[in-house]
Amino acid sequence: MKNNGLLFVLLSSVTFMSVQANATLITFDGQLASDGSGLTSQLIDSSNQLDLSSGFFIETFDASTQMTGFPFPPNQDTSYNYNNAATNNGGCGINTLGAPGIVISETGGGLGVMKGSVSNVAAQPGGTDTTIGDTTCYGFTPKTGSSGTITVDYFNFLPQGVTLDYFGFYWGSVDTYNDFEFFLDNQSIFQITGSTLLSELLGSSGNQNSTMSNTYVNIFFENGESFNKFTVTSNGIAGEFDNVVVRSKIPEPMSLTIFALGLIGLAYRTKKHQL
Repeated sequence: MKNNGLLFVLLSSVTFMSVQANATLITFDGQLASDGSGLTSQLIDSSNQLDLSSGFFIETFDASTQMTGFPFPPNQDTSYNYNNAATNNGGCGINTLGAPGIVISETGGGLGVMKGSVSNVAAQPGGTDTTIGDTTCYGFTPKTGSSGTITVDYFNFLPQGVTLDYFGFYWGSVDTYNDFEFFLDNQSIFQITGSTLLSELLGSSGNQNSTMSNTYVNIFFENGESFNKFTVTSNGIAGEFDNVVVRSKIPEPMSLTIFALGLIGLAYRTKKHQL
């Protein structure tokens, strides 16, 4: 049985820390994920499993926690997998990020997905810490080489008028040379750097086990702000992340049901166009 008192001490050190930047609120907290992936968003179930009607999209990089009701076949895109035994046998790959209409582009070493840690490649978020260590699959950049940028664009995936107003992710062994940037179309609206996070939490760059350099980051876009594209950049080895959670901003009077049907229709049209 886990020591709940120890757990509270570990997580409360970051639970109440937040930063306000213009119309964007950033908090550094999370809950323990029950699937062994370390930390996940407090806005979802700790199992990391929801269906489409929730209005959230969750990317765990694991076949065992794929979202249900999502508009694509129940399989994974394994083309980004790092070639090691743990990845090949571990059910790793991208799920929601591979949905029709979502575009992933890469520069430099690009996107990698794997399980465990490989020297000079990537380290699992939370390292070997028995509480926050991520023993499941996760994403990282660069997959090869010493730098990389990943761009994930939701523009052609979202029904007209729908944008995204929340982004959460488990950021592992944060380095000063990692950063996440958010865009509405091609306009940059917010960036969080590894240096900023480490300064706020008094963490040390690249520490694989500390809660001050391995934390769940919540970014709330407020006062009408939203995004439909983000980038992850690392100018060194490496930028690691897991349990990516985004929330759809659905305009009135569109309901979640209509929204879900819109996504399914979009997926059908995309698939038909590709045939």
